[in-house]
Amino acid sequence: MYTAILSDIHANLEALDAVCRVGDERRIDTWVCLGDIVGYGADPGLCIGRTRALTDQVLLGNHDDAATNLLNLEHFNKYARAAALWTAARLNQDERNYLANLPLFRQHTDAFYVHAEPHNPGSWGYVHSHSDVRAALEAVSTQLCFIGHTHQPFIYVHNGFKIAPITASGPVEIKAGQRYLVNIGSIGQPRDGDARSCFLIWDQGLGTIELVRVEYDIPAAQKKIIEAGLPPFLAQRLELGH
Repeated sequence: MYTAILSDIHANLEALDAVCRVGDERRIDTWVCLGDIVGYGADPGLCIGRTRALTDQVLLGNHDDAATNLLNLEHFNKYARAAALWTAARLNQDERNYLANLPLFRQHTDAFYVHAEPHNPGSWGYVHSHSDVRAALEAVSTQLCFIGHTHQPFIYVHNGFKIAPITASGPVEIKAGQRYLVNIGSIGQPRDGDARSCFLIWDQGLGTIELVRVEYDIPAAQKKIIEAGLPPFLAQRLELGH
């Protein structure tokens, strides 16, 4: 069985469609979305519709939350705030209700799914440092924990003695007795210096996880952002991957 996990679509329809095409090629059985369907990009409604059609396993992200209640904008920079206000004005009531009722996390026997830090999901804290990684692993009991939010993919493993990053490319074997924290990166606005979309494929048959990069039509996404009247910086950053 193949499970694809994606996050931080950020209303980038071109990126989402490109990832879905790769998912079809890779014969994905199940999709999971860790949140932030909207924010920054120019296609919030269409991305909500695509995601709803793709899976019912969807979590709430901080930009989804902001676009529905506009209560947490003091924590946003000026570009994120402008995008949240623009998005909120364009969502219909059904889309608002859908986002507002998304859960903060999901837990299964072998995996915990959350948008931000797992020990306090609704505070929208980031997992950056080694101490953040340790705190995240200590907050869950499952072998695998999947997060998003920072737009910077990584895989950390705890072998029972120490926590270390895994830097090898390609599929990573999930080993018995070890626990893994995985940031799956961003579909719609990568920030690790690689402009390609990033998502994760979990091969539950072979017991591997793989971060997958996907090319998409960046100029088309940029053109939509500019024409929508969103801050030009949100278009410029797409080609830079930060």
